[in-house]
Amino acid sequence: MTKLRYTQIYIGTLLIFALLVAANFSLPEQYLIIGLAAAVTILGLPHGALDFAVAKSLNLVHSVKSGIFFISAYTTIAVLSILFWLGFPASALVLFLCVSIFHFSADWRTSMPKYAGMCLAAIVICGPAVIYSDVVTSLFTALLLSVDAANLVMQGMRLLFFATLAVFLYFLAKLVMSRKAKGKWRLAEWICLIMSSLVLTPLLHFSLYFCLLHSPKHLHDVSAKLNIDISRAVLLSIPFVLATMFIALGVYYGVSQYRGGLSINTVILRWVFIGLFGLTMSHMILISVWHRHEKAA
Repeated sequence: MTKLRYTQIYIGTLLIFALLVAANFSLPEQYLIIGLAAAVTILGLPHGALDFAVAKSLNLVHSVKSGIFFISAYTTIAVLSILFWLGFPASALVLFLCVSIFHFSADWRTSMPKYAGMCLAAIVICGPAVIYSDVVTSLFTALLLSVDAANLVMQGMRLLFFATLAVFLYFLAKLVMSRKAKGKWRLAEWICLIMSSLVLTPLLHFSLYFCLLHSPKHLHDVSAKLNIDISRAVLLSIPFVLATMFIALGVYYGVSQYRGGLSINTVILRWVFIGLFGLTMSHMILISVWHRHEKAA
């Protein structure tokens, strides 16, 4: 399956949900949170589960000793990141947003300049703060932020959205006028991402982007680097996905027993995002090394 097909699947799915929103159809928050957790597990985790194979291809792992060191370092970074969030949630959230913008911008590294990719990634992440400010604030407070801190982050996200939107629209106008636009589907994807960030609810918007665009495209790139087809790449990722799920279930069971009166939805949401933060920090460092290696090659 080509990257174009992922774009087409994303746009088709997005249009279906947009029609449902226009028809005033909405799912209960509980179903959205459970759906997010399931989607991230099934569609999202495999794209990071191949990090060990990527490390081997970069010659970071070349023996049992180096393999143990890599796994230990990867796990330590993830655990320290989670502990950092628990101690300094507002700072960790800002760091997570910045890291995510940098990481997601690589999705378009071959189709637009770096500055435009950073702008589009910022739009994707910050767009929900424009219209769904109350929803985003409640999400942030569920992630251990105070209301004041959540509102401050929200203001920053809105400012960043409009600033990066202006720059990205300049890039689009320049691209169209130069008549160098490569493919209508690419342009459609970019426009749909902007619209999705404003129209769909934050959890649905993030789930569709992360699971239908970012993860499959990354998996496609990794399979190309490892010189294997995607089905083989998915099979290689299964043991790591199962191990992550096992650990996540253990954490979930532990915190659910001592959730201090919090709803189960809040517990799931909190640990999905905090867990993603931990895994993203380790994953992003490795992928950054890989992309630098690509440029140097």
